Amino acid sequence: MIRMSILMPLIAKAPAVTKTSEVMSMNGDVLLQNIFSVFIIAIILEAAVMALFNLSALKGLDRNRAIEATRDGIIIIVAFFLCWKVDILRIFRGTGMNMPWMVDVIISGLVLARMTNFVRQVMSRFKAED
Repeated sequence: MIRMSILMPLIAKAPAVTKTSEVMSMNGDVLLQNIFSVFIIAIILEAAVMALFNLSALKGLDRNRAIEATRDGIIIIVAFFLCWKVDILRIFRGTGMNMPWMVDVIISGLVLARMTNFVRQVMSRFKAED
């Protein structure tokens, strides 16, 4: 028969059992705050890319698909780099969701790139109304 003194160290090191609802709870306020931070950075990123493409050397070029593709490529690269280097731009940071770091960076970069394109569309509509 196994003595209890032998089993006690094993029992003491066993992980505590938690409820499923406690493990899967997500902090929605932090998620909304992270999305708002990403939206503010999207506005800044769009302004920076817009300033780059409004240089006098580039004004003579037509707005063709190659320039638009270059613009989108720059936005995607900068968005991923920012989300990779700046920890606060990760959307799921601090929400309680257990997600791999690289998946969080990829999703955050894609959301930042999409929000930047959304800001560009809104700004172009405002320019068209003038």
